[in-house]
Amino acid sequence: GRGRDFLYGKNGDDTLQGRQGNDFLFGGNGNDSLVGSIGRDRLNGGAGDDTLTGGASIDRFIFNTNDEFNSDDLGIDTITDFMPQKDIILLDKSTFTAITSDSGTGFSVDAEFAIVTSDASAETSEAFIVYNSNNGKLFYNANGTEAEFGSGGEFANLTNIASISEDDFLLRG
Repeated sequence: GRGRDFLYGKNGDDTLQGRQGNDFLFGGNGNDSLVGSIGRDRLNGGAGDDTLTGGASIDRFIFNTNDEFNSDDLGIDTITDFMPQKDIILLDKSTFTAITSDSGTGFSVDAEFAIVTSDASAETSEAFIVYNSNNGKLFYNANGTEAEFGSGGEFANLTNIASISEDDFLLRG
């Protein structure tokens, strides 16, 4: 629509398009496609492997299940057009429970976010949120330096392999 629309998917593979206005798009269950288009949109894929496209303006890509992180509940979402210093990745601390940084922009605990150049380095990073700048994968590393990701894992992929920093995140909770 042309205004501030709230669009909700159901239990299928839904396609939601916000078009003009500051829209809220919630995918629900399934492998959904959410397209914000023009406006300051908020996109939350829900469960499943979703494709999220913010479009023009400043958009928020929201990762939250209202429960502790479970890769089956969150899936791996593909963000097609993330723009650093413009768009925001919003992480809810009720889902990403290992994060102790204060709510707000960025990470108040510097060691909780890291950029690496391989998936193997992401698995053993001491940071809880780890971005692989070579392939665009974004991980939740719930167990820090222990092998693999513990109860975490990959939760997003920035297909444009954007040069992100801790300032591109907003922590809520």
